[in-house]
Amino acid sequence: MDIGVYREYLEKYVLEALQNSDGSVAGISNYLWNIKVSGILVRNRTEKQKALEDARHAFDSHRHWPVEIVLSHLGVKPSTGSQK
Repeated sequence: MDIGVYREYLEKYVLEALQNSDGSVAGISNYLWNIKVSGILVRNRTEKQKALEDARHAFDSHRHWPVEIVLSHLGVKPSTGSQK
């Protein structure tokens, strides 16, 4: 597995969920569960699946934590641009 690609997709999925949900841990988790990695010719399938699995696990297991702490736990820095 390519760790650089994994980290890239982990950050992409988490930031996408943060921007497209209500911003709560539960909302982000729900959004992540709606993302699908499918298709025969998906590039970096292993990295994408592992990143999505780890993001889902972090938000599901730590629903009592503030969003900022879960992001820190994952090593993801929220973009300083427009967020909900």
